[in-house]
Amino acid sequence: MTDALRPASPALPEQALIDLHETAADWFMRRSDPGWTGADERALEAWLAQAALHREIFAAMSLTSLDLHRIPLAADPSWRPQAHAQATPQQAAPSPRPARQAAAATLPSAGWARRHWASAAVCASLVLLLGGAYGWQRWDNTASFQLDVATGHGETRSIPLPDGSSIALNIDSQLQVRFYPRRREVVLGQGEAFFQVAHDRSRPFTVDSGASQVKVVGTAFNVRAAPPQLVVKVLEGLVEVRPDRQAPRGPVLRLGPGNGLAIDPATGQTQSLQAAAASVGDWRSGQIQFQRAPLADVALELSRYLGQSVVLAQQDLARQPISGVLSTASPQLFLQALPELLPLRVQQMADGSWRISRR
Repeated sequence: MTDALRPASPALPEQALIDLHETAADWFMRRSDPGWTGADERALEAWLAQAALHREIFAAMSLTSLDLHRIPLAADPSWRPQAHAQATPQQAAPSPRPARQAAAATLPSAGWARRHWASAAVCASLVLLLGGAYGWQRWDNTASFQLDVATGHGETRSIPLPDGSSIALNIDSQLQVRFYPRRREVVLGQGEAFFQVAHDRSRPFTVDSGASQVKVVGTAFNVRAAPPQLVVKVLEGLVEVRPDRQAPRGPVLRLGPGNGLAIDPATGQTQSLQAAAASVGDWRSGQIQFQRAPLADVALELSRYLGQSVVLAQQDLARQPISGVLSTASPQLFLQALPELLPLRVQQMADGSWRISRR
């Protein structure tokens, strides 16, 4: 690789440059993973667009990967990168030494370039060592199956998929499905869906919603993308949740049966939840069970199924525990029954909204 193809040394602290190269290397490795999705590609493009230096470093890694095909490996243990220009034929003979050492031979011998290009070369050499069907080729982005579906208020749908999976879509929801040769990708734009995923280890199944991503191979789980939180609950199997899929080094949380996770889209903060089997996707039966649920959460559910806002007159009412069964077909009956259970007053306002206050 010629010096003209290397990014110019920017006026950044050395540690900042190291961090940039490590981040780029992480993106570079993830891009060759079979679980790479269209959403991941968009997140990468967003990171590249943040600064010209991001693009320079990332592009240089591709060039480094090509150079690794031409690098002779050194046999002499005393061989060092700075001696490369005077290397003898014996020094250039093939050797079982790791490609990591040979890759360093193409790097500048001084300053930031030698150190920072090392991480890129190591990244490239590791991927080259895979040597399998993936290589450096882009995954086939031609969808073999695609579906865009939306439900209106009061409408639910059951969606069979060609791989044997199925999706139950709740009211007021939007969903996109794309199947590719090596991945299955769903985007839940809004609303709620229950997924029964057919096992296929060679084609991971991902659900993107907002900034977050859920990844599975075969399992049953529910995702609710409705304000104020994104909520994932697992009925069976195992899922991996990335609260922020645009952060290559962000946390990856594993959830098993009976576990759930609430994610605040505004802050990225997460909260673990208990997910009793009866509560995971219970809306599919037409009934939602509340077991000492905060009245604030109940009011949100009522708002969804009524199609009208339900507000609390006093702030301290938000923590009032409520137990009962809400029929999604007649949410108004549940709302109007609240005064019979607790010292509450329920009023419908002139604009159609509902107000709950203390009696």
